[in-house]
Amino acid sequence: MPDVKGDIVGNGRPDVQDGRDVVLVTEAIDVGGTERVMEELAERLPAARIVATHFTELVEPALAGAWAARAEPVEVGRHKRHHLLPLYARRVRGVPLAPARLVVSLTHGGWSLAVTVPAGARHVSYSAGLPAALYERASLYLPNYPAPLRPLARAAAPVLRAYDRRLMRRPDRVVTNSHVSARAIAKVHDRTPDVVHPPVRTDFFTPAPGERRHVVAVARLVPQKRLDVVVRAFAALDETLVVVGRGAELQRLRALAPPNVRFTGWLADGELRDVYRSARALVCPSVEDFGIVMAEAHACGVPVIAPRAGGALEIVSSPATGLLLNRLDEASIAAAVRALGQHRFDPAACRASAERFSAQRFGERMQAILAEELALTAPRPYRGWVTKASRQEAFVRARR
Repeated sequence: MPDVKGDIVGNGRPDVQDGRDVVLVTEAIDVGGTERVMEELAERLPAARIVATHFTELVEPALAGAWAARAEPVEVGRHKRHHLLPLYARRVRGVPLAPARLVVSLTHGGWSLAVTVPAGARHVSYSAGLPAALYERASLYLPNYPAPLRPLARAAAPVLRAYDRRLMRRPDRVVTNSHVSARAIAKVHDRTPDVVHPPVRTDFFTPAPGERRHVVAVARLVPQKRLDVVVRAFAALDETLVVVGRGAELQRLRALAPPNVRFTGWLADGELRDVYRSARALVCPSVEDFGIVMAEAHACGVPVIAPRAGGALEIVSSPATGLLLNRLDEASIAAAVRALGQHRFDPAACRASAERFSAQRFGERMQAILAEELALTAPRPYRGWVTKASRQEAFVRARR
């Protein structure tokens, strides 16, 4: 790290204060793992400007949290289609970001990487991993397209991967959400990311006494989340499945579902916590680059059933805090659910697993990274990471 002047925090680094020189750019106003990252950064940087591409099919800004109310939406249409990456990138590239000195792009599909960074500013990308729609899980995204367009989407994938590789050369520094993602980025992009796991609000998602009476699945209701496999598995089970989420697959999943499957739609965080606390287990059928719902369930003392791949390998210790499956099919899921009663999962061990990913740890690590990048451009001193009590005051002051 270079030698810089300015006020210093306890770790010997200049700090980012309230974020008034920072722009946060994200790819959707929605709820999910990347949005949890944005929520935490926005709270810790109350004066930061927020820019977000907005797809009207996704969650309304009022439902996505306080950060969405601050966001400047870049309208890109109703439906999010990963194969329109160049179009979305062009829209993002046209947003003027001066006089920012630090741009933080939160990327999953790739288009936020296209931001036009002001001269002398630094660009940090927080990546949720390779765009799955373009790489190893591309086939799972094809059902999102009308059948006549699927061959075109498949044929476009090599060109879009090349475009994605060009975009990933733009950031000065790359941070990613898991070691799995880091290895994939290193292989495809020849970059070595910092690993900072997404923030899990372990102070909010906590265990509580009560009856554990159902199994839960929490996800966007889209084909790539593989919830159809879970729904079908419960036709052979004398257990209740609660499916939390919203999306285009809802009607199809309802048609597949046996009577012991219940759909709740989108739930506010307090309701979601209640569902976790009353669950015997969480089932996550998709391979995730991290999988924040697995860590949230663990924070509530709930074991997890998931494929033995992706981020589950960093969250779940099988059989101590869950069951990892070598195959993802209806029979394997049904067998794992039946086996829940044969294992003595320790809620304290699940909780300890989640605490490795606490929001506090995320904040401290991201604070250090952003401070290091700002130090390369900082012309004036910074007085330390704002306290929680002063965030709202700083935000109001910055908006005057």
